[in-house]
Amino acid sequence: MIDDLFGKPTPPPGPPAILFVCTGNICRSPLAEKVLRARLAATAGDGLDIASAGLQGVVGAPMDTLPKKIAERAGAIPDHAARQITPSILRASTLVITMTREQRSEIAREFPFALKRTFTLSEFVRILDEHPVEVALPDQVAGRSLFETVLDASRFRSMVTLSDSDDIEDPYRRSDETHERVGSRIIGLVDQMALQIRSAS
Repeated sequence: MIDDLFGKPTPPPGPPAILFVCTGNICRSPLAEKVLRARLAATAGDGLDIASAGLQGVVGAPMDTLPKKIAERAGAIPDHAARQITPSILRASTLVITMTREQRSEIAREFPFALKRTFTLSEFVRILDEHPVEVALPDQVAGRSLFETVLDASRFRSMVTLSDSDDIEDPYRRSDETHERVGSRIIGLVDQMALQIRSAS
């Protein structure tokens, strides 16, 4: 596990795992989780664990009504029970994806061992899209793992400049229009991510 920021990183035990994180784990992160699982169902099978959690998780709650409908329209199964992020969940995650830069920073402050594996959704997709030579995709090189791609993405994250527009706003208790806009953006980014990591299992 990556406990020593200055030591040689090693992957978490078990199959590769992707963790999506937002605030309450009832809108943005479960939508991303369910859609990615649906997109990779035919190619990743049981070889990739996809989950979500909240920095202030509304523990046990289902997905909020509108994100649930958006997930269903996207072909995903929206069954969900929100949970609180914990050190053990993070230690088991190969890749941690937040919705905003502040959420990424909060994880880095509270759980520094996860720093190299934590990105915003927009950030991770952009790094892999804009720097394909420096950050090879899983299996682009024979036997290359998701963990290796994540470490390279961490080394080259400074090559992507993020702004407010890269953050995915919180739609909780906001208008239907806001939920639709946020949902559309999450699905678009997750679709890109699915193509990038489809061979990760």
